[in-house]
Amino acid sequence: MGEKALVNDSPRDDPDLMLIQAMAEGDARALDELYARHGGGILSYLTGYLRDRQLAEEVLQDVMLAAWNSAGRFRGDSKVRTWLLVIARNRAINTQRKRSPQLVPLEDDLNSFSTDTGPLEKVVKNSEHQALRQALETLPPAHREILTLVFFHQLTGPEIADVLGITVGTVKSRLHRAKETLRRIMQMTGEISDA
Repeated sequence: MGEKALVNDSPRDDPDLMLIQAMAEGDARALDELYARHGGGILSYLTGYLRDRQLAEEVLQDVMLAAWNSAGRFRGDSKVRTWLLVIARNRAINTQRKRSPQLVPLEDDLNSFSTDTGPLEKVVKNSEHQALRQALETLPPAHREILTLVFFHQLTGPEIADVLGITVGTVKSRLHRAKETLRRIMQMTGEISDA
């Protein structure tokens, strides 16, 4: 449970730090607030990683319990969100090792980003989301994971390095390769032009 962040990502201004300190003192309301702030994002990450919503919900509970139990040992080397994602990734990896792989469709969290103004726009966006989801499904897991962290969780390079336990340079090269692979897939399926 001693998950450790590898890269400092300016945690000093992190508003969640007070919640971790309160949790370390046994304040269950702080855990509830932390869950309210980050539970949805972590569930989305876990669902994409594990490709099973129900299993992701179970792992999320384990993540929050681990955060509760480890709050007193949190050193503040990273932002709380990054620390939670490190715990989530480690728990997801352990969970995958324990179960046989099953192909379950990637959770459709893309619709939560919708800013539709009418029925036609909704149909177009749904079609685009479906094409993107299908393209993401075909990517190698490492590419899918890094694109999810960048585009859907808006993590910075150092935060991604923390979550994945790799260097920022490796993040940059993996991200570049993942974007190129996704672009080629989208071009082959006709979803984007060759421009």
